[in-house]
Amino acid sequence: MSPPPITDAAGVDAVVREARAEGRAAIDLEFLWERTYAPVACLAQIATPRGIHIVDPIDGAPLGPVAELVSDPDVEVVMHAPSADLTLLGLAFGTRPENFVDVQVLAGFVGLGAGQGLATLLERVLGVHLDKGERYTDWSRRPLSEAQLEYGAADVAHLLQLADELTRRAEEMGRLDWVAEEHRRRYGPGARLVPDPATAWRRVKGGGRLNARDRAVLAAIAEWREREAARRDKPASWIIPDRTLVEMAHRRPADRRALENERGLPARIQGAEAESLLAALRAGAAAEPIASAPPPSPEVQHRLEVLAPLGAVLVAARAAAVGLAPSLLATRDDITSFLAAVVSGDGDGEQLGSGWRRELVGDALVELAEGRLALGADPRRPYLAEVRRGDPPGDG
Repeated sequence: MSPPPITDAAGVDAVVREARAEGRAAIDLEFLWERTYAPVACLAQIATPRGIHIVDPIDGAPLGPVAELVSDPDVEVVMHAPSADLTLLGLAFGTRPENFVDVQVLAGFVGLGAGQGLATLLERVLGVHLDKGERYTDWSRRPLSEAQLEYGAADVAHLLQLADELTRRAEEMGRLDWVAEEHRRRYGPGARLVPDPATAWRRVKGGGRLNARDRAVLAAIAEWREREAARRDKPASWIIPDRTLVEMAHRRPADRRALENERGLPARIQGAEAESLLAALRAGAAAEPIASAPPPSPEVQHRLEVLAPLGAVLVAARAAAVGLAPSLLATRDDITSFLAAVVSGDGDGEQLGSGWRRELVGDALVELAEGRLALGADPRRPYLAEVRRGDPPGDG
């Protein structure tokens, strides 16, 4: 039997006190995120070493104390793939995790692959079978069934034990520092956990074909759309579609009549909303143009066309050699960006240019770019031979 849902503030406070007394808690959130700007919290499951608790915000339980728990540096909070959960808590309460463990990240550093689902990890690490039959259930409907409550409780029942075992393996492999650095990168003070209206234009599809002046207009109206979406609590694409936003940035309608003629602009944008959108258009047109990064020179581009595929092979082989998920080490874009910086003069500011990534593969990529490292096939794992060379070509 699953525990009965907690529906009042006193019950939530008791759970939070228990978590603080124990110094750790596993947390998972069930939510809907289909027709709103922010995820709608439907359930919070919390496990401490003493027991499992289900908090029901729809039936009256406040989530604020749970959000405070996630931000408490004295409580270790364990979650699995929590990006959407943290977006929910960040938008609703300004929450930022302090003492935090993502078991999905941990798993990637101990040879279990990146992006592993909770059911897979529990099966592989603890031999626990998780019934995922209620995965696509409507968590907003009440009353909750016993099957739903059991599903929710199961999502946190073994998280603390899973985190302990994965941490033990990471420590045994000497990778706790790697794990800590990755957690800081994803969830630390510099990480963006909620949408930033000022950078919303970077996520607009089709914006890359605009010139610098149009890009400044796009930035202004994309910020307007993001703030309007948050105000209405609707998805940003429901306010104005990306395609229409790009065309408006290019054509820059100057008055209400021109605005009304924009294809794809919803008819509901009228009155004060239309005037504020026109003001954003004018502000963007008057703003400093946003120049894109200058393209690499033809010589650098030709080098990258050769180096980037070789670099990807090197990264994959280095990751395989230490049982690390390659995507945790570097993406293809990370590799290309780092190599471009190296051949242009300095890769220290890149992700691959510092920390454990630099030690594991960054220095080798520098050697590859400088012609001091050659790659060849090897019949043994990881099937890649690295051959150090003397003077790079052309230096003799």
